[in-house]
Amino acid sequence: MCLIKFIRDIQVKFEAIPTLGAIFYNAFIKKLLSKSETKIALTIIQRIEKGILIDIGSGTGFLSIEIAKRAPKLTIYGIDLSKKMVEIATRNARDIKNVQFKLSNATDLPFEDESIDFIVSTGSFHHWQNPVKVFNECYRVLKSKGEGWIYDGCSDLPEEEVNELLRKYGFLRYLISSRITKLHGFTWEEYNTKIKNILEQTKFKDSYQMVLIDTWMKITLEK
Repeated sequence: MCLIKFIRDIQVKFEAIPTLGAIFYNAFIKKLLSKSETKIALTIIQRIEKGILIDIGSGTGFLSIEIAKRAPKLTIYGIDLSKKMVEIATRNARDIKNVQFKLSNATDLPFEDESIDFIVSTGSFHHWQNPVKVFNECYRVLKSKGEGWIYDGCSDLPEEEVNELLRKYGFLRYLISSRITKLHGFTWEEYNTKIKNILEQTKFKDSYQMVLIDTWMKITLEK
């Protein structure tokens, strides 16, 4: 537990993933997450097909690119703090016209007030040093009736949730995903205490929901 806490604390202390981490992520971690992120992309395009979408913590661009390929009328901006991540994402998207990647901090989004239709983020929330400010930036740039879907890992699930995942995916896949979420995300208890407390301090305090989807916790924000 001390090692897990140390790794999670390091991820917050250093928000931007360094060059070697970005290369490793693009080569290995992206493949582990590709199936679940493709599913998220398909869900998003059922909700929105045109307008402007931003992907906070876009990494090497997999989710942004999957959305862009399926929704050509959407303009997508991937935002990341890691220069190497942005470089790799831009290279991965070289033949796709409706997606761009920007080096930027989510605490100061490079967009005008009420200019964005939709926001998504997968697996970056646990890196945020100032989550209240990030959530409030999301509120600022979202149009009226706009939505944000913030996904991050959820570990130490109640027994009934674990049993359901074991039935759904089998032991090996559940074991791999549960190990990943212990290092990248928050515990079930943290979502119901610490994360709720953070959300209650934001401009979304009266308009958010948290729903468990497999080992992701999905936080829906509505303006």
